[in-house]
Amino acid sequence: MASTSSTRPSYDVFISYRGKNIRDGFVSHLLNAFQQKQINAFLDENHCKGEDISPALLATIEESYVSVVIFSQNYADSSWCLDELVKILGCRKTLGQLVLPVFYHVDPTDVQELTGNFGEAFTIAKHGEELKGCLDRVEQWCHALMEISNIKEWDSRNFKFESKLVAKIVNDVWEKLGCFSSSDSPIDNLVGLESPVMKAESLLSIESTDNKRVIGIWGMVGIDRTTITNEVYSRKLIQI
Repeated sequence: MASTSSTRPSYDVFISYRGKNIRDGFVSHLLNAFQQKQINAFLDENHCKGEDISPALLATIEESYVSVVIFSQNYADSSWCLDELVKILGCRKTLGQLVLPVFYHVDPTDVQELTGNFGEAFTIAKHGEELKGCLDRVEQWCHALMEISNIKEWDSRNFKFESKLVAKIVNDVWEKLGCFSSSDSPIDNLVGLESPVMKAESLLSIESTDNKRVIGIWGMVGIDRTTITNEVYSRKLIQI
């Protein structure tokens, strides 16, 4: 991901969502699937309706490669979620952050045009801000909703089984990340390869200097075993 920041992002994925039911169901399954792929995802479990978003959470959004925004029917009744969305859009424009929306039992058109149940939810948050005279904030919300909802990524209505949707999201994110995680060391940047590399090193008996050794790779060009070999060579652990 192109970034103007000199530091590496702390997370692969930031998940923006609304509601305990979503968190305990769909989002928990998504988070578990990310973890199984060793994709480092951040999930804020402490956000509350009516509270201002914290500077620490804004920094977390900025320090993520990808933001996955889960638009559910009540997403837009939360000023917290809408402020997250404004920050996410800002990171997309200034840092090149990848933003991927999920329309979870919501018509994308309702998000874009603020109609249906989604539009009704937005009216709740909008009315509260209008009473405070915060019209600029409402404008930012509307702009962020329109911009991000125009990125048509995943629509839950196109999936018969939720598990298929979760698998599709995780696999797509995996590909878009280019199999890179958010850690700093070279080998840790290759997701899921630390254990296989260690096994390869043990088979080669690296510490021994009495004989030269050869390792054979069986499989298609470009598979992870080949990547492991390249990593071992890059560490100069094999002498030819």
